[in-house]
Amino acid sequence: MSAPSASGVLRAAAGDLTPFADPSVSALVDGPGERPPWLDELARLVVTGRLVVPRTTLTAAALGDFTAWARSALAGAPPAVARPLLEDMAGIVGRVRVGAGNGPVLVRVFTEAPTRRCGFHVDTVPPDSPTVGAVRVYNGPTTEYVASGDVLGMADFYAYLSRRERLSRQAADLCRPDADAATETDTSDTSAYPANAADTVDPADTGTDPATAAALGELLAMDENPSFLRPGAPIHRVPDDATVYFRHIDVTRHWSPHPVSDTWIHRSPMRGGPRLVLNVSPTRTVSANPGRR
Repeated sequence: MSAPSASGVLRAAAGDLTPFADPSVSALVDGPGERPPWLDELARLVVTGRLVVPRTTLTAAALGDFTAWARSALAGAPPAVARPLLEDMAGIVGRVRVGAGNGPVLVRVFTEAPTRRCGFHVDTVPPDSPTVGAVRVYNGPTTEYVASGDVLGMADFYAYLSRRERLSRQAADLCRPDADAATETDTSDTSAYPANAADTVDPADTGTDPATAAALGELLAMDENPSFLRPGAPIHRVPDDATVYFRHIDVTRHWSPHPVSDTWIHRSPMRGGPRLVLNVSPTRTVSANPGRR
């Protein structure tokens, strides 16, 4: 395991979530190790549209619920891909559950191309829930993040997030997925993919109303130079073939000036072809009394 640093992000052994006992740690990167061959075939299936997983959310999922769903969702994939993929995903779900005291988790899985709809953000959990979840990108461009020490403060970040969310809603039609997903099999090279629609449009010549064009222009500028970062701070990218276990924030503390290391500030890439993404979040234990909420 690497030593703590101002980044708030450590490299850690598989399944070892004990470093989160240190409040300065916001995320743990598990991997990459030696790349198994099935990941190359999985990437080809996803990018060419032969494996499509519609955006799916499993709430309060036990491990058996997830594996039953996954077997059905992957039934059309070659066994040489489906078996290790199911095992890998179930391992991630299981580790988050163990870290949450074997409580329920919320699982989101999908194959989609990135868009500009979702910029830098933090993930939330219900009140009083465990806070360590996970994300795994199985092919294509991976999650981008910033170092805790480069963030000016959460007040600056939440001001940025609030403004960007409003702009994203205004420019929603121009932040759509790539019209023509690439079919290259080398998914490690993001230059092989077409730019997102918003990247190829002059905000002054969108064919839309001036307010929408202005919103798009400001959104692009915010993504290029996030105002909540110190000048010159880099944007980092999760290594290929790695799983990230990371801190979520209790929703009651969202928008508050909490310490930066209490959560992980990250975003999806802004361009690329279809990717298979698994996101696991802890949630509250479901009450045995159906009359309580």
